[in-house]
Amino acid sequence: MKVDKTAVASTSGDTAVKLCKALEGRAKVIAISYEKMKRENIEELRKWGAKIVEDRYIDFDKRVRDTLCTLGPGFKVAVEVVLISVDEGLVGVGEEVIAIGGTDKGADTAILVKAASTEGIIGPDPNERLEIREIIALPLLKKWWE
Repeated sequence: MKVDKTAVASTSGDTAVKLCKALEGRAKVIAISYEKMKRENIEELRKWGAKIVEDRYIDFDKRVRDTLCTLGPGFKVAVEVVLISVDEGLVGVGEEVIAIGGTDKGADTAILVKAASTEGIIGPDPNERLEIREIIALPLLKKWWE
């Protein structure tokens, strides 16, 4: 199966621009930021045809957040960008997508995910639940924030 969408966390837009350049149009990029991106990055992302979502994050229950962070904060962020992408209508429920997140600056985690919405992540319908299909990259050393 060909994966044709990549959701990436990118606070300033720098990481998303680098991803667009690396992919050279082979996959659609969805750039998710919890704040406003740099104007020049927004313009560059639009040139590449990337979809941009700003000022979004998911306020996970502390137990869910901490459980996801056992694999690293970038893992939690990668899950987050998939959920936001579905909630924003940019990825369909059940669609396979590569999700990229980071721990501090840049990206250190990549996963292949069967996408779900925030409501469906662990919902009653197993066919609409989030499923981590493959861990592509994960940092060996983990960082914890309180």
